[in-house]
Amino acid sequence: MMLPKTICMLPWISVETSPTGTARPCCLAKEEILDDQGVPYDLTKTTLEEIYKSNYMIKLRQDFRLGNKPATCKQCWEEESVGKDSKRINSKIRLKELYELVDWQNDTPNQLWFLDLKLGNICNLKCRICGSWSSSKWAEEEINYLENIVDKKKTLAYKWLKQGAWPRNSENFWKNLERLLPDVKYIEFTGGEPWLIEEHFQLLEFAVDQGLSSQIDIHYNTNGTQSVKQHVNLFKKFNRVEIAFSVDNVDKKFEYERYGANWNQVNQHIDEVHELRRNQSNITTQLCFTVNIQNVYYLDELLNWADTKHFDNIYFNILHGPEFMCVQNLTHSAKKLVIDKLSNIKWSNNFYADQINQIINFIKNGPASDGKDFLTRMKQTDNYRNQSFLNTHYDIAKAMGYE
Repeated sequence: MMLPKTICMLPWISVETSPTGTARPCCLAKEEILDDQGVPYDLTKTTLEEIYKSNYMIKLRQDFRLGNKPATCKQCWEEESVGKDSKRINSKIRLKELYELVDWQNDTPNQLWFLDLKLGNICNLKCRICGSWSSSKWAEEEINYLENIVDKKKTLAYKWLKQGAWPRNSENFWKNLERLLPDVKYIEFTGGEPWLIEEHFQLLEFAVDQGLSSQIDIHYNTNGTQSVKQHVNLFKKFNRVEIAFSVDNVDKKFEYERYGANWNQVNQHIDEVHELRRNQSNITTQLCFTVNIQNVYYLDELLNWADTKHFDNIYFNILHGPEFMCVQNLTHSAKKLVIDKLSNIKWSNNFYADQINQIINFIKNGPASDGKDFLTRMKQTDNYRNQSFLNTHYDIAKAMGYE
């Protein structure tokens, strides 16, 4: 059949589990998948198959087949409008072997090949671009912000802290995954911090024991604070293992942005994986950094460091939320500062130059802001952690109005 140019394969082959036990068509979808009563599905009470074949997903597939641009996919449409390869486009490239096999005309297919698993919000860091949704440490801090709240158990942060434990409260979910594994071709483990979630290693062991691992590719997004040397023999049993390190800046700026991480330790763990890569051909690495207000002015420093590490792949991820951190919400003076600098750097390769140009266009397409929301959030966290954005990120801090 003739496919619309705007079609996305993910609704046909994938479901994402969220850190709080709901589900989405993919990690960039704005909406959670809803049941027929308009309520988000709860993974402790339902199966992935039921979600995958829900009326919500049927409607999404029909919309794509008609050439519509579903509103929940807003982030992809925004990125494509400035010439950037969105997740929709990257999925077609990365999963090209599966793309040709998709049963596009089927509204209730049996092709759940890709599982994007965020198995709770257990995390040891409190990254500035994150929150209670994805980090148990952040949830604890946000609860402490609310000094005058009598019943902190009624706060959203407390709710998310508890919901983030859902994989450990649902034996049926793991049994469901085991039933699905014979058809699964690709699994992403993100977070929280996936290497702190022990249950997922048990799932991988099950795949090995059942003789399924050789047909499965694994992708990790890790904060780099954990060593995986003890799992190297397990990784050998899988078709491919891609380890993406989430590093958004360097040195003290990195430690400020990803609070709780140690720059030297993370570098040591990256080098450790690269040493494993020498002897294990199925391991590849990626630098996956998230472009946001904090780091956009310093991307040259980050990419200079990346060139010394020899990652197999570098992924420029543009942050859309939280909105106060999105580069489209730079102040007018910060926009000028960033665009002037990025436009005048001689990048080390054409790929960097092209990606930076897309970021510049994305910034230009944004409305800008007065920076008040950004400053309020940053100063609240600075006061609690005894830090100063001005001390570590002086240029962008001043341009954003940080005093």
